Amino acid sequence: MTTIPAVSLTIDAVPVLEQHRFPEDRLEHYLCQHVEGFTAPLQVAQTQGGMSNPTFILTDGAGKRYVMRKKPPGKLLPSAHAVDREFRVISALWNTDVPVARSYVLC
Repeated sequence: MTTIPAVSLTIDAVPVLEQHRFPEDRLEHYLCQHVEGFTAPLQVAQTQGGMSNPTFILTDGAGKRYVMRKKPPGKLLPSAHAVDREFRVISALWNTDVPVARSYVLC
């Protein structure tokens, strides 16, 4: 018999863990300036489980949801946790038949 482990969905979120905190007010300002249609206020929660890069659910003032990924804190190998590479690949695949989420901005 094979067991299938429970998986955390990206909608399963908790408050941002202390070690992953960042200035949310600065992010809100940046998103308002660089993401068309983004409206304040920003709400931030963190997903749990199975992801090597900290992943956050961002909700704007209109209720639109976004996903943000960032490198974890601490010393990293040069090629590890390459969220910039992930952004470039997802952006390049957006207008193809490959199903990917839309990428908005790399900051």
